[in-house]
Amino acid sequence: MEIKEILYNAIRNYQEHRIISDIAQGDSTQTINTLCNECMPVLEKLEGIKSEKTVSFAEGLIHYLLTVALIPSQRKVVFASVGVDVVIPDVSTLSSIPENALVIAFPKTNDPVSIKKRVMELTQIQPHKENIWFVLENDLPLEVKTYKIDNSEKEPFTNIINDIIWFTSNRKQSKLKIFKI
Repeated sequence: MEIKEILYNAIRNYQEHRIISDIAQGDSTQTINTLCNECMPVLEKLEGIKSEKTVSFAEGLIHYLLTVALIPSQRKVVFASVGVDVVIPDVSTLSSIPENALVIAFPKTNDPVSIKKRVMELTQIQPHKENIWFVLENDLPLEVKTYKIDNSEKEPFTNIINDIIWFTSNRKQSKLKIFKI
């Protein structure tokens, strides 16, 4: 079974309409927590490096939640020769008004040197460090906001969608915003 299959089985069990309702009511933490609790034990049984599996799952979940919530984003893009996992709302905003753009990284490693190098790369394209967020398997003190997938730290992964919604609602958007939420 692949990570994508595990994720979509859990989503099917939880039901998309319920996920949308939870997000609309500001209760995405419950959705993320439930999906993680269902998927993590299954992911642990898969072969491969744990950090790669865990962070890949988290990235897939965020891609799905951004889509169902109709939060504008671009995924897997290259900007100024730097690969970006997710940029909200888009590269154009990142280029012209970086304070209104959010960059989210999903490093599939626990290597502190690699992760810190990635932070440095992203600060080249996003000068506002508070607008660079990392999703990590393990806690690592960084100069940017981090979400730890096991939710044990002060910035639990379960809060990420609520935080993204807060971020986007507090920025000027030149485009028409049409959210399901």
